Amino acid sequence: MKRTLLAASLLLPLAALAQNRYAPPQPAPSNVIQDNTEFAKVLNYTAIPGPTIARQVCQPVAVSPAADHNPAGAIIGGLTGALVGSRFGSGHGKDATTIAGAVGGAMVGDRVGSGSATVQQQCHTVYDAGPPVGYQVTYDYKGKLLTTTTAYPPGEFLKIRNRITVE
Repeated sequence: MKRTLLAASLLLPLAALAQNRYAPPQPAPSNVIQDNTEFAKVLNYTAIPGPTIARQVCQPVAVSPAADHNPAGAIIGGLTGALVGSRFGSGHGKDATTIAGAVGGAMVGDRVGSGSATVQQQCHTVYDAGPPVGYQVTYDYKGKLLTTTTAYPPGEFLKIRNRITVE
Protein backbone atom coordinates (compact mmCIF):
# COMPACT_ATOMS: atom_id res chain seq x y z
CA MET A 1 0.00 0.00 0.00
CA LYS A 2 2.87 2.36 0.76
CA ARG A 3 4.24 1.78 -2.72
CA THR A 4 0.91 2.64 -4.36
CA LEU A 5 0.62 5.78 -2.29
CA LEU A 6 4.19 6.77 -3.13
CA ALA A 7 3.64 6.16 -6.90
CA ALA A 8 0.39 8.17 -6.86
CA SER A 9 2.05 11.07 -5.06
CA LEU A 10 4.87 11.12 -7.64
CA LEU A 11 2.53 10.86 -10.66
CA LEU A 12 -0.04 13.41 -9.46
CA PRO A 13 2.09 16.51 -10.25
CA LEU A 14 2.94 15.07 -13.69
CA ALA A 15 -0.75 14.49 -14.45
CA ALA A 16 -1.62 18.05 -13.43
CA LEU A 17 1.17 19.42 -15.63
CA ALA A 18 0.01 17.33 -18.60
CA GLN A 19 -3.57 18.47 -18.11
CA ASN A 20 -2.58 22.14 -18.18
CA ARG A 21 -0.37 21.59 -21.20
CA TYR A 22 -3.20 19.97 -23.27
CA ALA A 23 -6.10 22.03 -21.94
CA PRO A 24 -8.01 24.05 -24.55
CA PRO A 25 -6.88 27.65 -24.78
CA GLN A 26 -8.89 30.15 -22.81
CA PRO A 27 -10.77 32.72 -24.88
CA ALA A 28 -9.17 36.11 -25.21
CA PRO A 29 -10.56 38.72 -22.90
CA SER A 30 -13.76 40.21 -24.32
CA ASN A 31 -13.54 43.61 -25.94
CA VAL A 32 -17.22 44.38 -25.24
CA ILE A 33 -17.54 47.49 -23.12
CA GLN A 34 -21.32 47.79 -23.05
CA ASP A 35 -24.12 45.41 -24.07
CA ASN A 36 -27.70 46.46 -23.35
CA THR A 37 -31.18 46.30 -24.80
CA GLU A 38 -33.28 49.37 -25.52
CA PHE A 39 -36.65 49.97 -27.15
CA ALA A 40 -37.56 52.24 -30.06
CA LYS A 41 -41.03 53.56 -30.87
CA VAL A 42 -42.48 52.15 -34.11
CA LEU A 43 -43.96 54.99 -36.18
CA ASN A 44 -45.39 52.91 -39.04
CA TYR A 45 -44.85 49.72 -41.00
CA THR A 46 -45.98 48.35 -44.35
CA ALA A 47 -46.12 44.79 -45.61
CA ILE A 48 -43.70 43.82 -48.38
CA PRO A 49 -45.90 41.89 -50.82
CA GLY A 50 -44.96 38.30 -51.57
CA PRO A 51 -45.42 36.41 -54.83
CA THR A 52 -48.94 36.10 -56.21
CA ILE A 53 -50.83 32.84 -55.93
CA ALA A 54 -52.77 31.56 -58.95
CA ARG A 55 -56.04 29.66 -58.54
CA GLN A 56 -58.74 28.39 -60.90
CA VAL A 57 -62.29 29.72 -60.65
CA CYS A 58 -64.91 27.65 -62.49
CA GLN A 59 -68.58 28.39 -63.22
CA PRO A 60 -71.27 26.31 -64.92
CA VAL A 61 -72.29 27.88 -68.26
CA ALA A 62 -75.15 26.78 -70.57
CA VAL A 63 -73.81 26.16 -74.06
CA SER A 64 -76.16 25.67 -76.97
CA PRO A 65 -74.87 23.53 -79.81
CA ALA A 66 -74.32 24.86 -83.30
CA ALA A 67 -77.52 25.11 -85.32
CA ASP A 68 -77.48 21.75 -87.08
CA HIS A 69 -80.11 21.31 -89.75
CA ASN A 70 -82.00 18.08 -90.05
CA PRO A 71 -83.23 17.77 -93.68
CA ALA A 72 -85.02 14.48 -93.06
CA GLY A 73 -86.80 15.98 -90.06
CA ALA A 74 -87.82 19.03 -92.11
CA ILE A 75 -89.35 16.85 -94.87
CA ILE A 76 -91.21 14.62 -92.44
CA GLY A 77 -92.35 17.63 -90.38
CA GLY A 78 -93.54 19.47 -93.50
CA LEU A 79 -95.56 16.48 -94.70
CA THR A 80 -97.07 15.96 -91.26
CA GLY A 81 -97.89 19.68 -90.92
CA ALA A 82 -99.49 19.74 -94.38
CA LEU A 83 -101.60 16.69 -93.54
CA VAL A 84 -102.77 18.22 -90.26
CA GLY A 85 -103.34 21.65 -91.87
CA SER A 86 -105.48 20.15 -94.63
CA ARG A 87 -108.00 18.94 -92.04
CA PHE A 88 -108.98 22.49 -91.17
CA GLY A 89 -110.82 25.14 -93.11
CA SER A 90 -112.66 25.00 -96.42
CA GLY A 91 -112.02 26.41 -99.90
CA HIS A 92 -109.03 28.70 -100.07
CA GLY A 93 -108.83 28.65 -96.25
CA LYS A 94 -108.10 24.95 -96.49
CA ASP A 95 -105.21 25.67 -98.87
CA ALA A 96 -103.88 28.34 -96.48
CA THR A 97 -103.99 26.01 -93.44
CA THR A 98 -102.29 23.27 -95.47
CA ILE A 99 -99.47 25.63 -96.47
CA ALA A 100 -99.16 27.01 -92.92
CA GLY A 101 -99.07 23.46 -91.52
CA ALA A 102 -96.39 22.44 -94.03
CA VAL A 103 -94.18 25.44 -93.21
CA GLY A 104 -94.65 25.07 -89.45
CA GLY A 105 -94.08 21.33 -89.58
CA ALA A 106 -90.90 21.78 -91.65
CA MET A 107 -89.54 24.30 -89.12
CA VAL A 108 -90.30 22.04 -86.16
CA GLY A 109 -88.98 18.96 -87.96
CA ASP A 110 -85.74 20.77 -88.83
CA ARG A 111 -85.07 21.41 -85.12
CA VAL A 112 -85.97 17.90 -84.00
CA GLY A 113 -82.80 15.89 -83.61
CA SER A 114 -80.64 18.97 -83.03
CA GLY A 115 -78.93 18.81 -79.66
CA SER A 116 -80.28 20.75 -76.73
CA ALA A 117 -78.28 23.14 -74.57
CA THR A 118 -75.68 21.53 -72.30
CA VAL A 119 -73.97 22.79 -69.16
CA GLN A 120 -70.18 23.03 -69.22
CA GLN A 121 -67.63 24.29 -66.72
CA GLN A 122 -65.95 27.50 -67.83
CA CYS A 123 -62.73 28.23 -65.90
CA HIS A 124 -60.34 31.14 -65.69
CA THR A 125 -57.26 31.90 -63.59
CA VAL A 126 -57.39 34.43 -60.76
CA TYR A 127 -54.22 35.81 -59.14
CA ASP A 128 -54.41 36.60 -55.43
CA ALA A 129 -51.82 38.42 -53.35
CA GLY A 130 -49.62 35.98 -51.46
CA PRO A 131 -48.52 36.36 -47.86
CA PRO A 132 -46.07 39.20 -47.18
CA VAL A 133 -42.35 38.33 -47.22
CA GLY A 134 -41.61 40.88 -44.51
CA TYR A 135 -42.41 44.32 -43.16
CA GLN A 136 -40.66 47.64 -43.73
CA VAL A 137 -40.61 49.41 -40.39
CA THR A 138 -39.94 53.09 -39.68
CA TYR A 139 -39.07 53.81 -36.06
CA ASP A 140 -37.77 56.58 -33.80
CA TYR A 141 -34.56 55.74 -31.94
CA LYS A 142 -33.19 58.52 -29.75
CA GLY A 143 -34.69 61.22 -31.97
CA LYS A 144 -33.54 59.67 -35.28
CA LEU A 145 -35.92 58.25 -37.85
CA LEU A 146 -34.60 54.89 -39.01
CA THR A 147 -35.94 52.14 -41.26
CA THR A 148 -35.43 48.38 -41.08
CA THR A 149 -37.05 45.21 -42.36
CA THR A 150 -38.57 42.58 -40.07
CA ALA A 151 -40.02 39.15 -40.74
CA TYR A 152 -43.12 39.79 -38.58
CA PRO A 153 -45.30 42.83 -37.80
CA PRO A 154 -43.29 44.73 -35.17
CA GLY A 155 -45.94 45.85 -32.73
CA GLU A 156 -45.66 49.17 -30.89
CA PHE A 157 -41.94 48.98 -30.01
CA LEU A 158 -38.78 47.47 -31.55
CA LYS A 159 -36.19 45.80 -29.35
CA ILE A 160 -32.77 47.36 -30.08
CA ARG A 161 -29.58 45.63 -28.93
CA ASN A 162 -26.84 48.17 -28.33
CA ARG A 163 -23.34 46.67 -28.12
CA ILE A 164 -20.21 48.82 -27.80
CA THR A 165 -16.83 47.16 -28.42
CA VAL A 166 -13.22 48.30 -28.48
CA GLU A 167 -11.10 47.42 -31.50
